[in-house]
Amino acid sequence: MTYLLSAVGLSALRALGVSREEAARLAGSKLAGFAERCPGPGRIAELHVALAVSRLAGGPVELELIATDTPEALLAARLVLLCAEATGAARPLGFVAVKRFAPGSYDAAAQLLRVALDRLGRARGERFVSITTGFNLVAVYLALAGWMAGARVVYVDEGGGVHEVPRVRVAPEDVEIFK
Repeated sequence: MTYLLSAVGLSALRALGVSREEAARLAGSKLAGFAERCPGPGRIAELHVALAVSRLAGGPVELELIATDTPEALLAARLVLLCAEATGAARPLGFVAVKRFAPGSYDAAAQLLRVALDRLGRARGERFVSITTGFNLVAVYLALAGWMAGARVVYVDEGGGVHEVPRVRVAPEDVEIFK
């Protein structure tokens, strides 16, 4: 099985017509009615990436997401996973929320790196990290985690082309927030 770790963005909210105000209200709600509202996987960036990676890997993808702890991101993560299953774009594994992630927060960055390294360390088979979706700063840290774990770091363009980012040799002891 191929494992894909990706940051979650808000494309699922837009694709399902959920406003930011509605997202805050729905964050803790049951989402059963949303499965039939899922658009084609190409309209949800994380699923677009999962399909492109599955074509490259030659088989199905298990998808795990990293989300910030905003109501919008948490709802988007739940909706992406729901639509992954409903459309068959990927096998949903779940998501992890990084608490208080913001530019300049070394504690949150360290938490994100630790979580990503743990998930990548547990994954079986070929491992991919997407830097295509989510908050750009999260994607930077995911790339670092991918390189540290020996995963393939990829960017998927709008046409579905998979672009592997050249490997950068980096170890946890090289990253200041781990010192």
